Amino acid sequence: MKVKALIITIILNYLNLVFAQEQLTNTQDKNGHQISSEKYITDSDGNIRMNINIWGHVAQPGSHLVFEGIDMVTLLSTVGGPNSGARLDRIKLIREVPEEDGELVFTINFNEFLNSGNRSGFIKIKPNDTIIIPQKLSSILLASASGINTLLGLVTLYIQISSLL
Repeated sequence: MKVKALIITIILNYLNLVFAQEQLTNTQDKNGHQISSEKYITDSDGNIRMNINIWGHVAQPGSHLVFEGIDMVTLLSTVGGPNSGARLDRIKLIREVPEEDGELVFTINFNEFLNSGNRSGFIKIKPNDTIIIPQKLSSILLASASGINTLLGLVTLYIQISSLL
């Protein structure tokens, strides 16, 4: 009797493990590109939102949940704007899934918008796009120079204190 109960318990536990597993969704498109399982999210008010990744020289880089149809100006405002020294003529937009023509990476010259107000050069932002705002070389060098300046100041201070002792 105990053996039958033990066998039934083992079988039930095994069946529970088999049927409790979640079905994995296919996260690749027809061309084998890795894609996210979530494209759009609807909030409690019925607004359609999507995730966007912002990297680089902006105030708040990271993953952001934004409204569908957002343009580049509003997106940059949402992340706190570009930092001083951002290279706005070489903004990269990388699609999660290539366009129909196979294009995956786009370069945006945001300076054209800043100079003219013309938004016609903007590319539609889609779910799970990654936008990279690079830093100007001069800005990188200036940031590095301040660190070197601090280090040299500390060396000078050490030398002066050593000469007094």
